[in-house]
Amino acid sequence: MPRIAWIVWFLASMLFSSTAASAGSRQGCAPLQGFEATASAQVVIFGDFHGTEQPPAIFANAACLFARDLGDARGVIGIELPESFNAYFDQVTPENREALWTRIQADPFWDEFKDGRHGAAMLEMVRALLDVTTASPGRIRLLAVARQPIDAEGASLFVETMKSFDARRGLVFIGNAHARLMGMPGMQGSPFAANVKGSGLTVISLNIKPGKGTGWFCTPQCASKRLPVFSPEGDDVHVVMDSPATREPWDGYYYVPELTLSHAVRKATP
Repeated sequence: MPRIAWIVWFLASMLFSSTAASAGSRQGCAPLQGFEATASAQVVIFGDFHGTEQPPAIFANAACLFARDLGDARGVIGIELPESFNAYFDQVTPENREALWTRIQADPFWDEFKDGRHGAAMLEMVRALLDVTTASPGRIRLLAVARQPIDAEGASLFVETMKSFDARRGLVFIGNAHARLMGMPGMQGSPFAANVKGSGLTVISLNIKPGKGTGWFCTPQCASKRLPVFSPEGDDVHVVMDSPATREPWDGYYYVPELTLSHAVRKATP
C-alpha cells in the first residue's frame, strides 16, 4: 500500500473507532467480554441467582448492548417479575418515564423479600431497563414474564410478544432453573428456555457461574447461603460458550467473580 494511502486508511480507521466508542459511551454501555458470541441467537437468556447484587447489574448492561446492537430493529427484554408489572411497562414513553418510575417503586411487590427477586438490586435493574427502553422509543418492549406457571405460560407470553411486536431478537433475565434447556430430575414439564426454543426460536441460554459469595436459595426453605467456591477465572465478568458436546442444560455461562446479597427495598436484609 502506498504511504499516502496507508495514512488515509489509518486516519479513517481511527475516526471510525473514535465514533464507535463515542456512540457506545453515549449509550452508557460498558464492555461485556464474550457477549458478542450470543449475537447469532434470536433469544439470549441469562440465568440468575435471585437476591444478589451483581447479576441484575450485569443484565442491565447486557440490555444496553443488546439495544445498541439492534440498530433500527425491534427487541423484547423479558424479566422475571409478576405479569402485573406490564401495566407499567406497556405505558413507558420518554415523557412519562419518571411518573411510571415513581409508581413502580411504590408497588407492594417491593414490601417483602421472599425469594430474593424483591431486592434493591432488582429494582435498580428495572430503573436501568426503563432508561434503555426510553432511549429507544418504539423499538424496545420491556416485558414481565412471570405469568404462572412461568415455565409454560411465561414462555408463551414471551414468544407471543416477540411475534406481535415483530421483534427480531429477545433478551431474558430469569432464575437459572428456568433458564435450563432440559428439565431437572422430577421436574414436571419443560423449563422456560426449553419452551421458548421449542417454539422455533433460536436460543442461547447462559447459567451463572460465581467464583465465590453468597446467594439466595429456596430449597428447602428460602434463606441466604454461602455458595460453593468454583475455579476462579479472574477478576472480570465474562461470557463463555461451552463446546457443542457439553451445551446442556445451558449453552454456556457468565462468570461473576463474587456474589453478594442484595438488601431488601423497604426492610432490613433477612
